[in-house]
Amino acid sequence: MEDLKYWIWLSLACTPGSQTFASLLGKFDTAREVYEAEDHEIASAVTSRSRDYEALTDKSLDQAETVLEFCTSKNVGILTYADERYPDSLRDIPTPPVLLYYRGILPDFSSLFTVAVVGTRRLTEYGKKNAFTIAYDLARSGATIVSGMAIGIDAVAHAGALAAGKITIAVIGSGIDVCYPKEHRPLAREIVKAGCVFTEYPPGSRPDGRNFPVRNRIISGLSKVTLVIEGKERSGALLTARHAKEQGRTVYAVPGNVGNPNSEVCNLLLKNGARVCTSADDIVRDFEMSSLGKLNPFELAKKAPVNMAEVLSMLKIACVSQDDPVFKTPRTRTAAKQAPTPQESVPVAEQSAPPAQAPDFSGFDAKALKIYKKIPLGGECTIESLADSEMNMRDVMKGLLKLEMGKFITVLPGEKVRRN
Repeated sequence: MEDLKYWIWLSLACTPGSQTFASLLGKFDTAREVYEAEDHEIASAVTSRSRDYEALTDKSLDQAETVLEFCTSKNVGILTYADERYPDSLRDIPTPPVLLYYRGILPDFSSLFTVAVVGTRRLTEYGKKNAFTIAYDLARSGATIVSGMAIGIDAVAHAGALAAGKITIAVIGSGIDVCYPKEHRPLAREIVKAGCVFTEYPPGSRPDGRNFPVRNRIISGLSKVTLVIEGKERSGALLTARHAKEQGRTVYAVPGNVGNPNSEVCNLLLKNGARVCTSADDIVRDFEMSSLGKLNPFELAKKAPVNMAEVLSMLKIACVSQDDPVFKTPRTRTAAKQAPTPQESVPVAEQSAPPAQAPDFSGFDAKALKIYKKIPLGGECTIESLADSEMNMRDVMKGLLKLEMGKFITVLPGEKVRRN
């Protein structure tokens, strides 16, 4: 328990997805060694110019003790890099997480054949059917589905695995006590019955947009195979596929209609060497010999009648616990520079509205202000619609990031934004 405190401190000091922790591993063996190291020893590992240097030389354990107390009281598991149960597949990626917070039953990853199923939030009926059916069949044959519990392909894939009566693993981009989207609390509670929900972000962390691309490396890192089902060229699914290729994983894609925006990622991946997946059989047959004892292709022939619509509808209300101590509705609050302190969430209806005031755009450039003005007052619009002849998509994304960090806008599912 004492060592756990130092691992939490180290995780709070290292920016998720950065090279900081990997650099420290080259010089130190344990988190406590890093904590007890002199400033010059830290500088020799990560340099004093590192954005994490100041946090690594701050020896306060207050934040770590608060997080540890929360996890202990709420029965939240902590899996550190030093733990023998930590997945070997994550140790091999360039930027492994210092630790993972989890709820549910921790599986023996060495005994699993894991498949990441990812794709767009704005799925079509074609994508929905393929995500559910392929995930269902893969799970029946012995594979474990890994995804991000997001709206769209992710949630449908988890549902397919659960419908098959198998475990599934979710990797989220917020604190373990912040279920995002809130509509998936029943899904999260169903997953933790036998599977797991993981995150590297400390309790209380908001689901900031920048967290999700970072967590995607964990989804692919946990998985032997990454399967992409629908997505536009700029979607997070493409980023997950790129992580998978960099990590030496096999990438599959479900082919889509030429000209359909939702087919852009899959068709692009197929053009660049990804394997074609039209059913679970494609993946199972490719890996059955190298994964003996983990996959059973004979299960694919046993077609059980499952109504996808009924399963998806049922999961919205399945196992709803009114007194769940961890998965609560996220509440809006000002982001702090330091890692957030876990605390009990308050129902949105009980929060008092702050007094209205004019937004302060001091420090914002003309492009960010122009983007803000193009977003309808009291409405929302697609991110793509903000680009024009004077401002390309890269400029738009930079401006949106500034506005989001300033809490002037909210990025919505489906690549949309709205004014706050």
